[in-house]
Amino acid sequence: MREQIQKYYADKKIFWRIVIVIAFVLVIFFQLNGDKRGMDISFSNKLSFAGEVMPKNWRYALNRERFDREVALLEINEAQFIIIYKRWNLIVPMIEKSLKKAGLPDDLKYIPVIESALRDNVSSSAGAAGLWQFMPDTAKRYGLVVNEFVDERFDVAKSTAAAMLYFKDLGKQFDKRTLVAAAYNRGENGLQKSLESQYTNNFYDLRLNNETSRYVFRLLSMKYVWENKYSFFESETLGDMYSPFATKYMSVKKIDDIADRARKNNLWYFEVKKLNPWIMTNSLPDGKWDINIITND
Repeated sequence: MREQIQKYYADKKIFWRIVIVIAFVLVIFFQLNGDKRGMDISFSNKLSFAGEVMPKNWRYALNRERFDREVALLEINEAQFIIIYKRWNLIVPMIEKSLKKAGLPDDLKYIPVIESALRDNVSSSAGAAGLWQFMPDTAKRYGLVVNEFVDERFDVAKSTAAAMLYFKDLGKQFDKRTLVAAAYNRGENGLQKSLESQYTNNFYDLRLNNETSRYVFRLLSMKYVWENKYSFFESETLGDMYSPFATKYMSVKKIDDIADRARKNNLWYFEVKKLNPWIMTNSLPDGKWDINIITND
């Protein structure tokens, strides 16, 4: 009996040793071959925005944490990144073309990505609206109509053209693109005062409000995650990008009842309003307006 008990415990000890060895092997296996989403950002990599490299020497040691924080937030907010991914081909190629034509850095395309997640119909509690999140006064300064009937901040083409003009003006005032981006968020006057009061001309040296302080790091992280998106997200999770569809413009003047005009032209009111979010009511005032509609031509 005693020998049987000793054998039992000996066999049990061998069993648990085997279990521990197997567990150890599995841990090593999954560490080497498991979920590889996300990346350990090595500071040997040059993280840059519009050609300006993020400084990484001892003076800017906190930049790593500021950047990592924004990357982590993008990873957490997977649902929004999926929307950005799907809408990319509907919006970004047009922005890239506009930037190139204006002689502006391609990285500025990430501004509407973080501002509106490439949605053309969003508004903020502060009063900003549209793809580029223009405030009303800035929009009017660059030629956009903003009133109770029409708000061209929601017009992708016209608001993008206005953004190009705004970037050019900001570039005349600020000699660094990181400052141009910060001014886009803060406002040129507010940023200029901060630069003067803090005796610097470097974004990374500035103490700013929380939103503007994060702004360039949000751009850096969005650029980095986008360029490495399949390392952060599974391709199956992201799904397919939306394909651009054919549209054409129909020039109109004053319209008292858009729904009735749509019906008479074999269009759906929903279609007209969806493709033209700049139309704020069911009517259009005097003037010449180009309405975007779907076509099968």
